[in-house]
Amino acid sequence: MRKFFTNRLVLSTIALFIILFGCEVYIRGLVENPIFSFSTLRILLSSLFVSLIWSYIFHFFHVIVQRIANIIFTLVVTIFYFVEMCLYSFIGFFMGMGNAEQGGKVTNYINDVLHSVPWTYYIIFVFTVLGLIYFIFIERLILKKQKGKRLKVEKKLTKVQKIYLETIPIFIILILIGVHYLTIRSNKFQDPLQMDPTYAVWLYPKNANMSANNFGVLMYLYSDSISMIKHVSEEDVQYLYSYDDIIIQQEEEVVPPDYKREFDDTAWKALNDKTNDSTYKTLNNYFMNRPISQKNDMTGIFEGKNVIVMLLESVNEIAILNEKDFPTLYKMYHEGISFRNNFSPRNNCSTGNNEMTVNTSLFTINNTCTANSYTKNIYPEAYMSLFKQLGYRTSAYHDYTQHYYYRGTYLPHMGAEKFYSVDDLGMSWNPVYEEWPSDKTMFQSAKKYYMSNRPFAVYFAGVTTHQTYYQPSEFGDKYTYLWDNTDYPTNLKRYLSKMKELDLAMEELLKELEEEGILDDTVIALFGDHYPYGLSDSNINTYLKANNASYTVNHNSTTDHNVDRTPMLIYNSSLKEGIAVDSYTTIIDLVPTLFNLFNVDYDPRLYLGTDIFSKTHVSRAYFVDGSWQDENASYYAPSSKITYVEGKEKYSANVLKSINTEINQRQSMSASAIRSNYFKYLGEGTDKFKIQPHTTEENKEEE
Repeated sequence: MRKFFTNRLVLSTIALFIILFGCEVYIRGLVENPIFSFSTLRILLSSLFVSLIWSYIFHFFHVIVQRIANIIFTLVVTIFYFVEMCLYSFIGFFMGMGNAEQGGKVTNYINDVLHSVPWTYYIIFVFTVLGLIYFIFIERLILKKQKGKRLKVEKKLTKVQKIYLETIPIFIILILIGVHYLTIRSNKFQDPLQMDPTYAVWLYPKNANMSANNFGVLMYLYSDSISMIKHVSEEDVQYLYSYDDIIIQQEEEVVPPDYKREFDDTAWKALNDKTNDSTYKTLNNYFMNRPISQKNDMTGIFEGKNVIVMLLESVNEIAILNEKDFPTLYKMYHEGISFRNNFSPRNNCSTGNNEMTVNTSLFTINNTCTANSYTKNIYPEAYMSLFKQLGYRTSAYHDYTQHYYYRGTYLPHMGAEKFYSVDDLGMSWNPVYEEWPSDKTMFQSAKKYYMSNRPFAVYFAGVTTHQTYYQPSEFGDKYTYLWDNTDYPTNLKRYLSKMKELDLAMEELLKELEEEGILDDTVIALFGDHYPYGLSDSNINTYLKANNASYTVNHNSTTDHNVDRTPMLIYNSSLKEGIAVDSYTTIIDLVPTLFNLFNVDYDPRLYLGTDIFSKTHVSRAYFVDGSWQDENASYYAPSSKITYVEGKEKYSANVLKSINTEINQRQSMSASAIRSNYFKYLGEGTDKFKIQPHTTEENKEEE
């Protein structure tokens, strides 16, 4: 036994295994995933065979080479784990290969990341220190002490015995990999509420958090890399899904005649009959059979008015809690239509993906910056596209460059007749993360391009409130004096200062519309793209508590999604009083709701959000990892954890499966539609099959 534990292959394997498995278990504890589970067993197996493979390869080299290799392995692996933990804390997801491009663009805010993550994350480096101490000092002493005995044993071994001993580790590796594979393929090692089969998650890890929970962070990176190399898509793993035993019940709606929406699907069915592509056929059948939300008492209340939709960068509910701090945003929220339980789901590309979600009412593909990755896609059903069909003049504006998102390409494909960047607007700007321009200046520069071209439907993407908050900046320091009498930390004051500039920008917009005489005739819809990245939980909670918010936030919570709460509002000065909507919503519901309020002739089946005022809207907020939250409970999909609100009714297992199935199908069909450029196919295809009016002989004579 002593000889076994003094063999350098064994010593190396044990040490690396302790580092790998220790880091993985520690991360599971930090993100509140269960420690004792089938997933942990799977991670134990993978940690063991990865350690053994590495050790086996380098045990053929000189002991010094092996030691250096192990030191490098320890440093790289623990730094990798720390980076992934920071990204998880920062954006709510582990980062995969599909977002590597965007990850490379954000190196400038590393200071914000390091300041915002909890101190407990740095404990991961205990494994680094212990590993270095072991490989540099302890292992050397053990091997040095046993060197003489080891050489004597090796001399006594025959050639056959040496080959036999070198072969044993290979068999052990194969056995470990085989058992690991078995736990992936067998449903016995899967939580019954997990709607994505574990093998599907392995082949195509679209859900980073679920993959990391099932396989560990290191093996998630491996499976994600392999899926990219092999170009695996969601369609390639659909055969693994089975929903036959799940019944999704739709409540039948009794619709008054005046509220009915009816569609002639003749052209659509004709297109489907002529289509040979299996993906398009699946999507046709899915969308044609989706429920149609009917008109309601709110239909058409803004018909004929102008409309402005704006992304509020890094804005959460801090914006609407204190009338003194941000009077304009507070006024618009409380005097307009406000959605009191609204969420902007975090994902690996939150601003770009959530911008796309709002404009198209589609779920984006979480493991990509979707609009950037599919710039050739056409969206005839998008917000600006439909208003353009109604004769509105459409345009889009952003007060920065296209460093991150290719808005000049994809927003025109979503209906913008013209996109104006910071350069087009004639605004000055600085390199990334030094100074962000003012949204107020953006409004002042943009008004000449759209206000006189009525009716208009425009889109703004603001930027003033973007991080960083840990270094001086013009707007980050401009109004900090307003909070001199508080004990707020400096970085929180800088964020509030930037928020003040945004509030003044909204005041400027309302003033411009009033001066133009069209304030009553213009509807403004605002949404936050995500919480303020760069602020820690304690920073955000300091303000929430000081302003009597009903909740606090925790980036890593598996029991609620309060960190993703953002303001969403629809404001028009002609409203006699504010309308507070308590239904649970996400930003995917904004555009269908606007279409209903404007009485736009749209097909609700093609939108994966719903009109919030319709009877078919389900009061439930959905998140990109398959999680959800409603009045009764919060469900965390990566570990299939359900947390009920005290005193609320609990869901049966069948109801939970039904909910999870429905969201899974919506997200899968959305991803498939985006990848296949489905809406371009549908728009162009149905146009060919639409029945054209025939010219009769009588018509000809009249002409």
